[in-house]
Amino acid sequence: MLGSEKMTKNGEKTFVDNAKDTVTKIMDTNDSTKNFTKKDIEDNKGMAVLSYILAPIPYFASKKSKWVKYHAVQGMNLFFVAIIYGILSLILTSVIKVTKTCKLWGISYECGKITPWWVIWPLNIIGILILVIAVIGILNVINGKAKELPIINKIKIIKN
Repeated sequence: MLGSEKMTKNGEKTFVDNAKDTVTKIMDTNDSTKNFTKKDIEDNKGMAVLSYILAPIPYFASKKSKWVKYHAVQGMNLFFVAIIYGILSLILTSVIKVTKTCKLWGISYECGKITPWWVIWPLNIIGILILVIAVIGILNVINGKAKELPIINKIKIIKN
């Protein structure tokens, strides 16, 4: 147990400490930077960054650099997760609808169908999470690290 953790009266960790531990576990991914040469890393940072923006281009275009290939595989896995998210999001927002009620001069009437907030918010949060994971990948490249992406490292559609 870390010295900075606060305990409840029962001797259990607080919610905040449990949340910090969970985030630390999620962010603690394998680092294989030692498997790449400094020259490969420095010469190919641009193409490796592109792996998290337009993943198919570096995946199919860069066969010579192990560094780019590593990040291109990471980017492709994120790309497939984003495509699956997009399809599911489209289906859910198309299918789950509730009646919207409008008022005009004190008279209520049905004025269409909308997707409820309890569908939109979780989908938006997941979309933001995918964007944050892409930014983490870009920061790893900029910092010369070959670290697996959090969460995506558990979902390996394409393997190295």
